[in-house]
Amino acid sequence: MGIKSGVIMVGHIAGDPRLTTSEETGTPRFYARVGVDHWRREDDGRFTNTGRTYHDLAIRYKAAEAAMEMFKKGDDFIATGQFKKFTDRVTGEEREEFRADTLTPNPVTTRLAINREPRGGAAREAMGTERSQAFERPEQSAQVREPATLGH
Repeated sequence: MGIKSGVIMVGHIAGDPRLTTSEETGTPRFYARVGVDHWRREDDGRFTNTGRTYHDLAIRYKAAEAAMEMFKKGDDFIATGQFKKFTDRVTGEEREEFRADTLTPNPVTTRLAINREPRGGAAREAMGTERSQAFERPEQSAQVREPATLGH
């Protein structure tokens, strides 16, 4: 399995986010209009703002519900994903949106507090157990090992 690569978007939520549900699949979808500032590094090391562009950002499934609880207009974010073209069902026009795989507050511009208490629910607790076991060394049968020697 290779390392997944994509685009990183750093920006701010420019409009009020919406949470919708697909009529066909029931999948939750977080949508927001976002702004991205573009910068150019000058020869003297300073940065010059070269303008702002606006994009549609969407994230689906459980992440959509979490994003709706976490983000509001004006919040800064970092997202990974890809730009995808699609045909708008209402207008029939071809459009483009940034389909995020991950969406998180920007820790450079946002004060964050990390709550490390486990989330509620038996399924989550079981997942935490599995997660901790994933980093434990598996039991190995006792084997007689010969010492390594150089030059033989």
